[in-house]
Amino acid sequence: MIECYQIHNIRKKDYPISIALGNFDGIHLGHAKVIETAVDAAKKNQGKAWIITFDPHPRKVLNPKTAPPLLNTKDQQKKIFDILGIDQMVIQKFDDVFMKLSPESFFFMIKEKIPSLTSISVGENWSFGKNRLGNVKLLKKLCLENNINFNAQDSVNLDNQRISSSRIRKSIQAGKIMEANQMLLYPFSIVGTVVHGEKIGRKLGYNTANIDPENECLPSSGIYASKMSFEGNIYNAATYIGKRKTIHSDKPVVIETHLLEEKNINLYAKKVEVTFFEKIRDDQNLKNIKNLKNQIKIDIENVKKTLKKYSKK
Repeated sequence: MIECYQIHNIRKKDYPISIALGNFDGIHLGHAKVIETAVDAAKKNQGKAWIITFDPHPRKVLNPKTAPPLLNTKDQQKKIFDILGIDQMVIQKFDDVFMKLSPESFFFMIKEKIPSLTSISVGENWSFGKNRLGNVKLLKKLCLENNINFNAQDSVNLDNQRISSSRIRKSIQAGKIMEANQMLLYPFSIVGTVVHGEKIGRKLGYNTANIDPENECLPSSGIYASKMSFEGNIYNAATYIGKRKTIHSDKPVVIETHLLEEKNINLYAKKVEVTFFEKIRDDQNLKNIKNLKNQIKIDIENVKKTLKKYSKK
């Protein structure tokens, strides 16, 4: 997939282009419908499917205090877009200049830079332009007037509630990983670099990889059934998120992943991905090292039992 970081850097193409517009944080089932529509339109016209998304997230500029912690990194987004059949990802810088564009100016900027544009796909709640004054009704009108096919995808529901990135964030931050994964196209994961820790796991008999995450949105403290991906291999794992209350009284939250079947893999300074499947229990102060060791044994057995359900995932 080719990346282009600004709309104004796009070079004119001689093939039909279908675009999907949105932030696409988390890439949930609703996002997938929007992207699928764009890809299908491109195939129908023997053209290419593009994504236009934004960085930073608009709310980080418009109202930083309420800006959401993002579910994906850009690399994670790119990987999923590639799987879904997107040919090019355009990451538009969202800054003080761009945010002041009227909805019409935004539309005609895209049309000018992509003259072979044949189709636009968005979600039914899509808004755009200065003060979010543009909506689906206006975009449909602009597309109709300029001979561009337009598709606004209906929301996808789970348990009679609309699936959204904000709903998924709340589920993840509450440790409701199974619920979040029902809404996401792929199970929730974080990427990060393995760093040196205090070697506490090793002293307890369980080597762990301490992960410095790139993702902003993290699950709540506790023990999770997970899998770690590294250099094309996938390993069953137990992941701990918390402050190690049994050992420390006031330390920052850490992410530690223990590989269940592997002991001799050097992961230091390597980038890994941890995929979460279920929360096993909340974090807790177990009072002493003996209790901690006993609980770790129980946790690992529970993780192994849980991961059997995901052996093919």
